[in-house]
Amino acid sequence: MLTRVRLAAVPVAALVAAAGLAACGSDAGKDADDRPRASEAPSSTAPASYLAVPEGTTLTEPGTQLGLGEEGVIAFQRRQDEVAVLEVAVQKIERTTFAASFPGWNLDAATAARTPYFVRVALTNEGDTDLGGLKLANVLWASDGATLEAPNYYTAEQLPACVGAALPTPFAAGATAELCQVYFIAPGKAFENVTFSPFGGQDAVTWSGEITKVTKPAKPAKPGKSGKKDKKDDKQ
Repeated sequence: MLTRVRLAAVPVAALVAAAGLAACGSDAGKDADDRPRASEAPSSTAPASYLAVPEGTTLTEPGTQLGLGEEGVIAFQRRQDEVAVLEVAVQKIERTTFAASFPGWNLDAATAARTPYFVRVALTNEGDTDLGGLKLANVLWASDGATLEAPNYYTAEQLPACVGAALPTPFAAGATAELCQVYFIAPGKAFENVTFSPFGGQDAVTWSGEITKVTKPAKPAKPGKSGKKDKKDDKQ
């Protein structure tokens, strides 16, 4: 049985001299409650023991294994009596290091021993509920085969490479967004897949594929370089 872990008090902080910012740990999960509620009856429009969704919506079957770029439609309770439906495509899983992507950060030994990953996802609101401000802490987990790790969240100033932001506000039916989620995997473990656990304890929907290195943004051209080239061409 997989264990779920939220690093609610991850002791990772930017050095005061370098950034003057304190890092946030994982969101406590106020937006999405993944605990089953026995009082809710399954819908005939969704798999047995799953959640009721808008008519015409087809949920991805529990236990489905998807590749990177493939879309899955999932449903979960955002709040009591409020069901959210998202189309999710995990685009990239990127392995990085604290030295490369968290420059100037002061790490305690326990955090420094972990391996950071960035997961880039494309999302579409397929339900009737406005999901503005929703964090994916109780929705998309990183699995190492034994433990489910919740994402960590930062500000753009703290971690511009992968903020781990919430869905934009508003995020009504049909809205789309691309987000990056930050996960720390325990030492001695490997990132296996991105996991969504359906309501009712059914088999997880997962996304997996080739894990790549973080792509550094292209360096902007130096000012005046193209101008010099043009003058040279004029002389010819």
